[in-house]
Amino acid sequence: MLDTGISQRVGDANENGCVDDSDLLTVLFAFGQTGLGLPADLNNDGTVDDSDLLLTLFNFGAGC
Repeated sequence: MLDTGISQRVGDANENGCVDDSDLLTVLFAFGQTGLGLPADLNNDGTVDDSDLLLTLFNFGAGC
């Protein structure tokens, strides 16, 4: 396993270690998409929906 020094945070859709406006936009632009491996599907249920949006909003500012 590669240790990049950046820990994955809940709500961090772009995996840069910070939950910010970029993550919020990622989730909003992908809202309604379905499938596997979607970066914005933060709870891994196969759909980008309100649950993923709430994960981003509740953790907004974490790691920044």
